[in-house]
Amino acid sequence: MNIQNLSSLPPYLNKFIGDNSAQLNDIYMESREQLGPGILSFKCVGSENRVDVKYMPDQEILQSMNIEVLEGLKRQAEQNGDKKIYLIEDREKSSMFIVYI
Repeated sequence: MNIQNLSSLPPYLNKFIGDNSAQLNDIYMESREQLGPGILSFKCVGSENRVDVKYMPDQEILQSMNIEVLEGLKRQAEQNGDKKIYLIEDREKSSMFIVYI
C-alpha cells in the first residue's frame, strides 16, 4: 500500500472532504468529546461513489498501528497548527492518504 500526501489526493476525495467539511468536523469533535483522542478514518471506493467515515479513538488505532507511528502523526498535526488527522484508504488504488485539516 502506498502512503501519499495531500497533493496526490484523488479529485473525488478532495471534493468529498470540501463538500462535507462541516459534517466531518461535527463527527470528529462530537466523537472526540465522547471517546477521547483519535482520528477520522475513511474507507473509499471511487467507482461506487462510496466513502465510509468512522472516528477511531487511539486505543482502536493502536490495534493496527504501532504507538510510534501514531505519536508521529500527532506530532505532525500539532506542528501544523493542531490539525485534525484524517486517515484515508482508497481501496481501489490500494493507497493510504494522511490529511491534516
